[in-house]
Amino acid sequence: MTNPPDERVVYLALRNTFKGADAQVRRPKKVRELVQKVQKRSDVRDLIREHNIDNVCNVARSLLEQQIFESTLKAKIRFPEVFQVSPAQTAERSASEAEAARSEANAIRILTEGERSNDTIPQSQDLLPAQNAPLDSVPHELPGPSGKRPSCYPVANVPSLYPVYLPFQTQHQLLVKVQGILERACHEFGMRAIKEAVEREGWDCPESAELNRWPRVLLLHKDNFLQGDLEALGKPLEQVLDSITQLRHTAVHRLRVSANRLEQFMVDAEALARLLQHDSCTRQLSRLRLDTQLTLGELKRYKDLLESNVTSKLRDIATQRAELDRLEEEAVQDMLREDKEYQRLAGMSLNQAMETPDTVLHSQAPTELDTKSDCDPDTDLERISSNEQDTDYRGGSSSKAAG
Repeated sequence: MTNPPDERVVYLALRNTFKGADAQVRRPKKVRELVQKVQKRSDVRDLIREHNIDNVCNVARSLLEQQIFESTLKAKIRFPEVFQVSPAQTAERSASEAEAARSEANAIRILTEGERSNDTIPQSQDLLPAQNAPLDSVPHELPGPSGKRPSCYPVANVPSLYPVYLPFQTQHQLLVKVQGILERACHEFGMRAIKEAVEREGWDCPESAELNRWPRVLLLHKDNFLQGDLEALGKPLEQVLDSITQLRHTAVHRLRVSANRLEQFMVDAEALARLLQHDSCTRQLSRLRLDTQLTLGELKRYKDLLESNVTSKLRDIATQRAELDRLEEEAVQDMLREDKEYQRLAGMSLNQAMETPDTVLHSQAPTELDTKSDCDPDTDLERISSNEQDTDYRGGSSSKAAG
């Protein structure tokens, strides 16, 4: 009987299948239908081949019932190792978020100074911090073969997943909504606690004064707040109001900000509404803050999952590359070794051929007769005379035969 697959492997293979509305699926028939739609993918195909589709669907349905697919928080609790990132990735993330914070603070400062001096406001796109910019080729130390091959392979154009950003439309709509809630809370507080000051400014409705106008008025009437309420802020009132001013500039001038700054805006907005003792606005902002934090938490965990997954894949690819390099080196060495062996065999074959009787060269000393014939004139005359007699004899015999 086939064993059921590991839950972690099923989660990784099907996490992109059971998402959104499909993460709510529970009926076995629908689960099987969704699995069959992606069964040609290599990871799903391998799962089904090893464990069969029934076992895969059963494990997937169990994970669905436990809401593992619809909540990265639950998935992280269930499979913590899947969301782990390396120390290098953590350090890179911190550096990129710090750079984004500096860039955003500088952009807001430019916008603020531009408003104060009535200068032309720089274009928003010139102030946006770089997002998901591709990194330069980053060398990853990967296991290499035992030969002379390098063990450091560059992975080019890997986009950074941090800092985290919401879609700009969502960010803008959120900040505009928060700005409107705070303007209402400030106006109602002003009409209740510092009515003369508000009427002197001519602010007869929440929409009559932009949010960045209120910090100055609130600071001038800081004595209207209870000391305990000011201490509950956790930081000076001036810092909270400065954050609220930045929130307004970000919303009005369409400046993209990272998730960290966005979360800080939400925390400070809720704190100000609580200080102004506006319960309904505080509840609204508290709910928006919580929803924002939950959404950003999901997004961050999913980025961690993606980074962990690609790190695992790169490690596997590096192992395969190292093995291929080893095989390549081995093939070259085999070629050189066999070539040397064939050279040796060729030499042996030719040596054996030269040693056979048909190809051996014999050298002999000259005989006495050869020596004599070379140097004795009498012997030459006798040989000539004998040859002449033989010629006459053959000629006479021929004449008789003809007669």
